[in-house]
Amino acid sequence: MIRAGSDIGGTFTDVILFDPKTQDIRIAKIPSTPNLEQAVLDGIAATGKQANELEVLVHGSTIVINALLERKGVKTALVTTEGFRDVYEIGRINRPDSFNVFFKKHDPLVKRELRFEIVERVLPDAVLTPIDTTSIEQLIEKLRDHSVDAIAILLLHSYANPTHEITLKAALEKAFPTAFISTSSELTREYREYERTSTVVANAYVGPIVEHYLGELARHLKTRDFDGNFYLMQSNGGLISEDEARKNCIALIESGPAGGVIGTQQVLNDLKLPSGVAFDMGGTTAKAGVVENGSPRIGHQYFIGSYNTGLPVLTPVMDIHEVGTGGGSIASVTAYGELRVGPRSAGAIPGPACYQAGGRDATVTDANVVLGRLNAALPLAGSMKVDESAARNALAENVAKPLGVSVEQAAVGILQVANTAMAYAISAVTVERGLNPADFVLVAYGGAGPLHATQIARELGIRQVVIPPSPGVFSAYGMLFADPQGHASRTRITRVDANSLGGLENIVTELIDEAVAPLNIAAGMADMIEFHADMRYVGQEHTVNVPLEREMILHGLHAEIKARFDTVHERSYSHSAEDEPAEIVTLRCVASLNSDKPNFAAISETIGETLPNFEAPVWLSKDFAEALPFFARGTLGAKQRIDGPAVIFEETASTLLLNGDSAVAHANGHLLIEIEHADIE
Repeated sequence: MIRAGSDIGGTFTDVILFDPKTQDIRIAKIPSTPNLEQAVLDGIAATGKQANELEVLVHGSTIVINALLERKGVKTALVTTEGFRDVYEIGRINRPDSFNVFFKKHDPLVKRELRFEIVERVLPDAVLTPIDTTSIEQLIEKLRDHSVDAIAILLLHSYANPTHEITLKAALEKAFPTAFISTSSELTREYREYERTSTVVANAYVGPIVEHYLGELARHLKTRDFDGNFYLMQSNGGLISEDEARKNCIALIESGPAGGVIGTQQVLNDLKLPSGVAFDMGGTTAKAGVVENGSPRIGHQYFIGSYNTGLPVLTPVMDIHEVGTGGGSIASVTAYGELRVGPRSAGAIPGPACYQAGGRDATVTDANVVLGRLNAALPLAGSMKVDESAARNALAENVAKPLGVSVEQAAVGILQVANTAMAYAISAVTVERGLNPADFVLVAYGGAGPLHATQIARELGIRQVVIPPSPGVFSAYGMLFADPQGHASRTRITRVDANSLGGLENIVTELIDEAVAPLNIAAGMADMIEFHADMRYVGQEHTVNVPLEREMILHGLHAEIKARFDTVHERSYSHSAEDEPAEIVTLRCVASLNSDKPNFAAISETIGETLPNFEAPVWLSKDFAEALPFFARGTLGAKQRIDGPAVIFEETASTLLLNGDSAVAHANGHLLIEIEHADIE
């Protein structure tokens, strides 16, 4: 009955095992290997268990986003309706920075010579031109000349009528049995042709890579007699089966980070706190997401890269912002004397200089070691020994000498630059969404997150930080709280009035059937079915997402739907128009199955004063070091308090308390840190 979560990052692979009967939890953190599937198996073995003892394995990976960002997908062709091959390159003609003479528009994953057209035309409500069989035969011959590995199919208005895409896919599968073929209507039934094109191209571009990766992992698991359920973490926080993930690869684009946000949701629920910022700092990147009023913020459009130049993808994704700043981020000095940190990373191999694995670049981890915040006497990630002299040498050669400063001053500068970049990631999901970071608690995790959390909280005016149990493997931990989910959506622009809503009844039934299909259950067997609607005022372009009850739609409760939309619009934009007509643009459905979830283990109270395990010099500024107490987190009893400055260490992470901070151990093992602030308005 053991459930396992595994998360592969750029530097470390995390594995956590949970036994629902005993509530026993085991963790492992090992360096990621070039053979990613082997890292998962090694991580399971490092917990002392074997794959054949697992009933459920949940897996998150960065394989999709890495392949897209690094442009390491397969040779892909795009097939679209005659006359529309250039839509993918034209895009939306957005120019976010009007005065930037160096601005470059998005770079398509498929070049023009691999974009092909076919004779057909479907309208939203009728077939204008039937699909031409001769055109299909000619297309097949052209594709044979180019020897592509994957084919993306996007036909006009297939979100409303997918019959032509289905027909074309069947013909291409017969002609190219080994190619990965993806249609836009399989991935999304929403309008917006450019975004649908970009989505299906991205899915096809990474499809063979994901198929190979999942196939190898499944094969290795089978050789170890694993016969349990194998799930992948979706970007929206739900779980998806291996078979479904092979088809809908793009659903895994933010697979790993979503686990941490789901875990943050559970932490906040355990602490009876409504809202918080999930902050994950690993070895390669730092990520931030928001849980607001008990629910993660989810967007339905994601940009591969950035909004300015990135490629859009229509898929439900946690609203997560990522920056290339992690423990392994490389610090360097430019020819102009500028100190830069990231986005280049030392990764797992060779890693930071202090890993003693051949790395010579100065990294954020090396800076923390030099400053004593990561104590060299304590093993990193539970077993890795740290070499302080190697860290000092790397900082001296790469940063201190070029800047003409001491090694300690260089280390402080590196951390200041890194903390500013990570504070921006949090601002991107709060301030840029109209939210004040000071209204949220900061839930910090990842191998490096707790070490930087109090510094970042100060920069943003956040007054409380929470460090959950096992923070170094918390994204994998969060996956154990996720449930299998199916998602479905349909664009059908409908006025919210007494005469129009009746047309949505059949769509509601269709959406439920589509949402439960990936779960392999009947509609009545889902533990939860939720509906949302993308709505806007008539005449507007952009929408807001409004949660609705099924009965509101089925019974045509237009006044209640309109009132709820007005409330959401007011919260999002600080104004609403109660007298203006509104419309539903896209209706969404989510079906879920409940799964066994761990409880945060209670810790016992300890009577008396908490004594440090040892003291060691730590640089809190560039000017001098002071002896700080180091406390083992495992020895803290419930309600025990530690006042900063101090360091609290554990197997997978260290937490830094600055002057004026205080940490209290919660009854369920969380560390609750109050941040000292000057008056902040």
